[in-house]
Amino acid sequence: MKNGLSGVKNLIWALAIFVSLLALLVGLAFSVFTKYYGDKLEGTLVLGEGVSVGGDALVDNELSAPAQPGKVMEMPSTQDNGIESVFNFTYLCDSTIVGINDYATSYGGSATAQLWTDNGSGLSAANAATTQIVYPDGSMITPSNAAMVAQPKRIVIYLGGDDLVNATEESFKAGYSQLINSLRSASSETKIVVCSIGSVSSAYPGTDGLNKELIATANGWIKDICIQNNVYFADLASILNDDDGYLKAEYSSPDGRNLGSAGIAKLVEYFRYHGV
Repeated sequence: MKNGLSGVKNLIWALAIFVSLLALLVGLAFSVFTKYYGDKLEGTLVLGEGVSVGGDALVDNELSAPAQPGKVMEMPSTQDNGIESVFNFTYLCDSTIVGINDYATSYGGSATAQLWTDNGSGLSAANAATTQIVYPDGSMITPSNAAMVAQPKRIVIYLGGDDLVNATEESFKAGYSQLINSLRSASSETKIVVCSIGSVSSAYPGTDGLNKELIATANGWIKDICIQNNVYFADLASILNDDDGYLKAEYSSPDGRNLGSAGIAKLVEYFRYHGV
């Protein structure tokens, strides 16, 4: 009887071992012929300071999509970044948009944009890399030295009208590209946004030779520069200018060239809903 029970036990153990080995072999075969890529992450691209599109905020991303050769990287549309985010940008600009800090003051917020602009001598595209700007501490330094000190997250560049009448396509593009490359060398993590520029109003006297045709040409060059240097393009001209190519009267300051308070408000609105 005992021998019979032992035989049954041995048979059961042998069967269990066989089943275990069979399961192990099936598992090995499955792992060889299939691949596991991990759980799919339900994430969302974040565009701007803590602003997400389509889900929870993750991290600040460098690009919304890989750059494609010959295509401009438009500033991506976002949800409302909040007005304070607009004043967290650093603006490298000529005199046409320096009113942005006045706008911040009238808004009543504590934040003010960091403006890097010339001392009144002008900031032409052809010489922008070597022209000294007024740093917030009052010192006069080049834009690249300012970037090396400040290491800003984002620089918005708005220039091109100063001395445009004396610029050629070659000098304009070469100078602008030199500026972009010098900023990158000084602060490699900084995201660079280059803007097309507003025109002059129809009432602008044009004593300096500046006109809507020249500005339209320069904006075409600026777009080319963005493609060639793989930087973001903010098409502000499309929202500031009218169908005839003039700066809209309601956005112009009395001089016919600089942006008035309504023009600055339009610029602020753009960057509230476009972020990187």
